[in-house]
Amino acid sequence: MATSTNSKRRKALDRWTALLSWHLPTLSLPQAKGLALWSIGIVLARSCSLHAVVLALACWLPFHRLSLRKRLQEWYLEAAAKKGHGAAGRGYQRRDWQPHAASPNLLAWILDDWPSQQVVLALDPTNFSDRFTVLNVSVLYRGCAVPIIWTVVEGGKPEAWEPHWERMLQTLAGSVPAGWQVLVLTDRGMYSPRLYRCLLQLHWHPFLRIRAQGFYRPCGSQNWLNLSDLQPPLGQSLAFPAEVFKNEEGRLKCTLLAFRGEGYAQPWLIVSDLAAEVAQASWYGLRGWIEQGYKRAKGEGWHFPRTRITSCARLERLWLAVAVATMWVLEVGGAAEVEEQELDRTGAETPALPDLGPSNPEQAKQADAAAAGAPARIWSVFGRGWNVLRNALAVGLLVLGSWHPEPWPNHPIQGLPPTPAARVEQVGAQGPQQPAAPSRIGVSHKCDSS
Repeated sequence: MATSTNSKRRKALDRWTALLSWHLPTLSLPQAKGLALWSIGIVLARSCSLHAVVLALACWLPFHRLSLRKRLQEWYLEAAAKKGHGAAGRGYQRRDWQPHAASPNLLAWILDDWPSQQVVLALDPTNFSDRFTVLNVSVLYRGCAVPIIWTVVEGGKPEAWEPHWERMLQTLAGSVPAGWQVLVLTDRGMYSPRLYRCLLQLHWHPFLRIRAQGFYRPCGSQNWLNLSDLQPPLGQSLAFPAEVFKNEEGRLKCTLLAFRGEGYAQPWLIVSDLAAEVAQASWYGLRGWIEQGYKRAKGEGWHFPRTRITSCARLERLWLAVAVATMWVLEVGGAAEVEEQELDRTGAETPALPDLGPSNPEQAKQADAAAAGAPARIWSVFGRGWNVLRNALAVGLLVLGSWHPEPWPNHPIQGLPPTPAARVEQVGAQGPQQPAAPSRIGVSHKCDSS
């Protein structure tokens, strides 16, 4: 019985390794094997601590614990720190590798199964006490976020972040197919004209919150007004074309949106390239999902701060395993949530994503009503996915899910301009060393905890 279960678990590990090799062709086979061990171990341990992952994997399969620990540790080490490195050592062919190279493939993997042609990205830094700051770009999904590209910098070190954001965004640009609509959200502490223009060059739509400092001038007006005086009625939003900021270097022609919600001392002030009749201030509320993503990565999910890594480069490699584990859990959890909603719903249709092409107001009202009628989320998508995977891996099943993004709040009246950028095909994705694409396995499983 135990032998049969171990055999199934070994096959599940091999299939997951093959799937990672297929979708992330920039990784060598040893790197893909290490990523498979790390991501499964993170899910089993519900932690990304090396010590916890080794223990979880050793209980799952009969690994030699000391050998497994060394193998997992060397996966994120630089070449010079690996055993046998050097001209006289057996490991003289050890190589460094950059996790950024896998990021375009990671985004393409997600978008390959994405049911619509619109996606929301969030840019946000997160601190690990005073040790590190992770500059992170994430795909927002059902109340959480999937990291797709990141840069780790030393905590508290003065440094310009704009070059990092530009490099990461340009790295991802080729993975977005032509005709897709990409909305990019940032908090008010991250706004810069340089970042805004970078997004416009990529034909993506900035939706950046700004501070209530400086001046704005509505189009057609000669008078500059204080941003701090822009106070819409409670619960209402304003959107109009304007110039923002007086100084020539930072002056921006854009659509200025303002929204003041109940219980908030200051309104949201947002700049975007979208037309005033299209943009909805409520979309900025989606940015809060990246905070839930950090809550899962740093807290009750993977407990990332428990790692003892002290190198930025090593942390970036480990973050790849965290990103893959998060993507896996959310994909499975989202599918499980939608399946349960369909079972609980008495013949009603699942709310569909809004068609951002030309539509009439009646269609917009119907879409809003469908979104408003969606049941409240009792269990997080992350919690659902983790429970499904935990139970499936225990019996040697590899469970994969599917993406089901939720409708944006407030259906737009007109369509968003799509990006004309053509998708860059990844060289080597179909090379002779790549395994055949593994088939997907679905499972019906109701979550038993959040």
